[in-house]
Amino acid sequence: MKIFQQRELQAAFAHAAAGGQALHLMSGAFAYLRRDTPGCFKGRAQIAHLFDQDRARLVSTARKLGVRVIKVERDGAEGQHIDLCGQPLNRALAMAGKEGA
Repeated sequence: MKIFQQRELQAAFAHAAAGGQALHLMSGAFAYLRRDTPGCFKGRAQIAHLFDQDRARLVSTARKLGVRVIKVERDGAEGQHIDLCGQPLNRALAMAGKEGA
């Protein structure tokens, strides 16, 4: 899993398309821009998408991170991801840090 900052969305897409997992970090301020924003994003300082074109690996990683309700967004399309915030996001940051070391 590789970390990408807010302005690195296209690089995160490319990393996932090449077979990796991309943790795309964003400011929680973006949680209020759309009406269909997941409830878990609201009121958070930091939110993220975990991009992965391998659906089985994406779901497996979400389970390991402790995501309670796993909803794959853009299923089967470029940008396939799950939403992360709170403790699952903290665990993902720790996991990405260990993998990057």
